Formats: sequence, structure tokens, C-alpha cells
Amino acid sequence: MCDSQNEFPKTTSPLRFRRRHVSLWATVMVAGFMLGGRAAQAAELSSETNQRPIPEIKWDTTLRKFLFDREKFIGQRLTVNCPPASPNQDLSGVFGTGNYPSESSICVAAMHAGVITKDGGPVTIQLNPGLTEYIGSESHGVSTGTLPGTEFSMAFVTNENREENDRIRLEYLPRIDWNTKFTSTGLAYRDLVGQRFTFRVPSAPVDRRMRIVYGTDHYDFSSNLPVAALHAGVITKEGGLITVQLDYGKGKLVGSIRNGVETKSKNGRDRSLSFVTVETSK
Repeated sequence: MCDSQNEFPKTTSPLRFRRRHVSLWATVMVAGFMLGGRAAQAAELSSETNQRPIPEIKWDTTLRKFLFDREKFIGQRLTVNCPPASPNQDLSGVFGTGNYPSESSICVAAMHAGVITKDGGPVTIQLNPGLTEYIGSESHGVSTGTLPGTEFSMAFVTNENREENDRIRLEYLPRIDWNTKFTSTGLAYRDLVGQRFTFRVPSAPVDRRMRIVYGTDHYDFSSNLPVAALHAGVITKEGGLITVQLDYGKGKLVGSIRNGVETKSKNGRDRSLSFVTVETSK
């Protein structure tokens, strides 16, 4: 977690963000008032072992490779796999402690944060607003430098710091409505198959006519997100947080009736959607 001197900006709309800084403690306070957020995000990480395509990167890869260093991704998470480091791996050029500029090498920063060793492994990065300053340190065999503020920052999500990172991100998660299709969110990149995205859904309008959705468990790539999530059972008409996973396509999407929603059948496309369900930790 970052130093209390670092600051985050505040948002004004679902997918656009104002680069105005507020203190970290204010971010934490505002983010505490969310619907079912803690349970939904616990599910997101507890199901990381589920089979899904996770891209393997190099030790000099940054978020820019995935075009993930953009305002619309603030609060979202990217999971990648770091390979074993080479014998003479360059571990320089990283700044910060706990939070790092978004331009940082993912694997080197992850090693400094203690998330991986030189043996590599999977890491989950959360894109956050930029900090006013990054303070360097020596940690886990990596020395980082001090740097002035940048537009975006990144932090690594682990079981130990998940709750803290959940609170930070909640203020920035986009709010969608009951007409929103996944293809209209701006997050539907082909290179992000296997990744998960979280949205805030308000209560359904009274007497709202539900849009047609295709599939069961796996849904059409252009599905209306709240209606598909209602069918999947991850929310009710009261809304809440939903986490959707972008998957490879299915040959056939089969309709069904669940939770008061009837979906249709159709041939699949190159991508599909599924939802991360809430799990109870033991």
C-alpha cells in the first residue's frame, strides 16, 4: 500500500475521470459505501485458479502492451504470468514502493513488492490513479528509485492486501445501466481474453423490459451485462457489483430460464462472456 502522502484523483462519470487529486483517506472513506463489494471481489481472487487463458509476458513488459494504461481501466485488474527470470536479468528502472508508475516493468515491480521471486509466476495488477510522488526502497533484491507524480499507478493485488485494494478501487469502477452491452464499455479488446472486469449496477427501473440475451453460463459477447448477470444469478434486480470474464467463443450458446429471465439460443462467436460468482471462503 502507498504512503499516506500519496494522493488519488476523484471521478465524475462512469468512464471518464477528472485528474483532480484528493487524499487517500478520503478515497477509502467514500469507497466503503458499496453494494456487496467485499464479497464480490473476494470471489474474483479466490477463483484465480479456475482455468482461463492468462498471457505470459516478459520481464520488461509494461501495461502499455495491453493498452491497459488508460483512464477507462482505472480500478480494473489485469492478470498475467511472469516467466522465470534470465540469469542476468536487469532489475533496474523501477520507481516506488507498493505502488508503482504504470510505465513500470510489471515483473520487476512485482518482485520488489514480494509478489513473485525470480522464478516468476502469476500476478494481478490493479490500475489506480497516479500518485503525487513515488518513494524508492530496497526490497526482495530489487532497488527502486524516487520519482515525481505520474498520471496512473499500479498496485499488486494479493490475498493479504485485497480488502485494502478493493476499497481504493470501488470509487472508480464504472457505473453501467440496464441497457449497457459489454461491447459499449470500451473494454472489449481481443488481447484481453481471460481478463475480468468489474462494474457497478444500479437497481433495475420499475417495469423495465429486459433485453434479449443469448446463452447460459456463457453468454454472447455483445450481451446486455445486467440482464445476463441477473440470469446468471450474480445480482438481483436490486443491482450490485458484477465481475465479467471475457472468454474465448463457444460453438453454441444455449438459452434457458433462470431467475426470472429467459435467454435464447444462437451460434457462438469468437468471444463469449461469463460471470465470476461469489464464493464463501473457508
